[in-house]
Amino acid sequence: VGFENHSGRTYLGDGVRPLGKVIKGYGNNGEDGTEGVHDRNLFGSYSHGPILPKNPEFCDFLLETALCRKYGSFQLEPLQDGFEKAAHDSVLKKVEDGTAGRDD
Repeated sequence: VGFENHSGRTYLGDGVRPLGKVIKGYGNNGEDGTEGVHDRNLFGSYSHGPILPKNPEFCDFLLETALCRKYGSFQLEPLQDGFEKAAHDSVLKKVEDGTAGRDD
């Protein structure tokens, strides 16, 4: 979940993966449905706003990846993130329903 607002066009090279896909909106280039880039330990995104709190699973993944790099094998103890997931799912539903950004 995120907000993107740009007019650039990004095309990923061979072997470079997108960070994700767009459900609605422009994404990297308006053509292939990709958003951002993920190459080894590089994560880039055109999304604006609080991408980590709005995407708790991605946040957990980044934290665990960084901790494993620093300390070797490492696993985070699961936290209660039901509110975060509910907020994420609520925004996602509004995007899918076409009601995102409306003040009803």
